[in-house]
Amino acid sequence: MSTLEVNKITPVSGGTTVQVGESGDTINIPAGATIANAGTATGFGVSLANGADNRVVTASSASALNGESNLTFDGTTLLAEVSDTGGSGNSNANGLVIEKNSHSGLTILSGNAHEGKIAFADADANNLGAVSYDHSANSMFVATNGANRIKVDSSGRVLINTTTAVTGEGYLQVKGSTNLSAWQVNSNGLVALRFFNSSGSGVGGITVNASGTVYATSSDYRLKENAVAISDGITRLKTLKPYRFNFIADNDADGKPTETVDGFFAHEVSSAVPEAITGTKDATETYTDDNGDEQTKIKPQGIDQAKLVPLLTSALQEAITKIETLEARVKTLEDA
Repeated sequence: MSTLEVNKITPVSGGTTVQVGESGDTINIPAGATIANAGTATGFGVSLANGADNRVVTASSASALNGESNLTFDGTTLLAEVSDTGGSGNSNANGLVIEKNSHSGLTILSGNAHEGKIAFADADANNLGAVSYDHSANSMFVATNGANRIKVDSSGRVLINTTTAVTGEGYLQVKGSTNLSAWQVNSNGLVALRFFNSSGSGVGGITVNASGTVYATSSDYRLKENAVAISDGITRLKTLKPYRFNFIADNDADGKPTETVDGFFAHEVSSAVPEAITGTKDATETYTDDNGDEQTKIKPQGIDQAKLVPLLTSALQEAITKIETLEARVKTLEDA
């Protein structure tokens, strides 16, 4: 094989192009050789496959090309046009696939006050969707149709259909003008929502049946001890004060109530059935809103009225016993 050793090849006088080989020729570059774009040289390109420049080719071996894509940069946008056959070990993936066995596969960097974003759009830039990270708020966003739909804020709260927290507590918050959620089971009788304590034990759930919903809390006898009969049902029942009232939030624009209901004041039930009440009387809480301002609001007490059932049952049984005793005495007097 002939060898040509030179330090520099230049075009002939008046020319601007140096050509190596003819169409159809094979140019071999040995393993370990380097093709360098030195100095201020521009426009360096290598024609591959069908002759297009600036082309990225993936290969599974020295002789097998898996796919290729056009890579262009107009000074603003770096565009990779990828074939639909995929080029990754993942045979189900189309388009641009980035695989990494560990650590980050793709990292997007931007200034601390800016947004790192992966955006999706059609050919006319319509129906924009995006996954973005706002450095200033340390929050992640998922957008569809040009609007943010899901936000994961810096404290880990997941906000759906809103970018403003509904409250200062709760890691899943949903806001909407229609039904907020829908739950469907594949088979009737399954638990649609189950609750666990801090030890991981199930303590209740919501079960969906063919024609109804069952709200259950744990009540197995094997979980209980020191059981005694309720003997003061009537005494405790007489301390309860049922009311007719309306909630302030249910008033109309003129301040008139739109709904009146039956119920109790939570703190007045505490002495009779303390396990039915959550929270502390007259408690308040402070929180920081999305503008960074500290706000104060009431922290309302709550009541689980279902927990009044054992007391009501006991009081009714005591009353029935008294009635039956009186009926027996009356009958004795009438028969005398």
